[in-house]
Amino acid sequence: MEGDLSTMPLVDLLELLHEGRKSGVLRVEGRPPLTLRLQAGEVVGGGILDWQGLEAIASFDPTTSEGAFRFEEGLQSGRVIRPLRTFLAEWARLHDELRRFLQAIDSPSRVLESLNAAPPYDVFAGGRSVRSAAKGWGVPLIIAMERAWSGLRNEELSPLGRYAWYGLRVRHPAARRRRADADQELSRLLDGRNLGELVAAGVDPQRLRRYLVEGILAGELVFPGRGWLLRDLVWELEFTPAARG
Repeated sequence: MEGDLSTMPLVDLLELLHEGRKSGVLRVEGRPPLTLRLQAGEVVGGGILDWQGLEAIASFDPTTSEGAFRFEEGLQSGRVIRPLRTFLAEWARLHDELRRFLQAIDSPSRVLESLNAAPPYDVFAGGRSVRSAAKGWGVPLIIAMERAWSGLRNEELSPLGRYAWYGLRVRHPAARRRRADADQELSRLLDGRNLGELVAAGVDPQRLRRYLVEGILAGELVFPGRGWLLRDLVWELEFTPAARG
């Protein structure tokens, strides 16, 4: 089965697969793309590239009308995340909350600094991303986003001009080869240096984001963590004012 979300909305598609008790993998094109695994019509897994789980799924807009889809039948393993109706309601709720928090925090990769060493914001002492804070607190990402959002609103946290992905080292397979495209300079610079070094050397962060997004989507850049990175970069391209980088 294949089609386009402009004629078959994602929620309607999932309800159709649920009614037919279908098992298989649903792939949805997008920026970022989404994969859902279903067993007997129930969602048992999925995510964005190598970022898997409900948090990853919830970061994808369930109401989008853009993108093609393909469903390939086949048995899937795993526990049902939630009964479908509950799953769809939870997905919509989590996505709406994320969008609200993103108005103040352009992505979970944004590094924030604590202006108050008292808990719970002491985890941000010296600067820490929201994703990292979620791990430090041992809470889901959505909870960390809410706490960070409250901290910014109450002036207990301050955003710094860097992101968690600045510390990533990404090597482009063509880094040591001559390229004749418009982004040959960036391809050459992705030689194992961390991305923050490229920004410090003068590479425009928005240009770097666009380049990384296209490289990941095209399958040219393959590395652990590319799923969450792609999700955060696309959010930043939408929510980060150019002046802030």
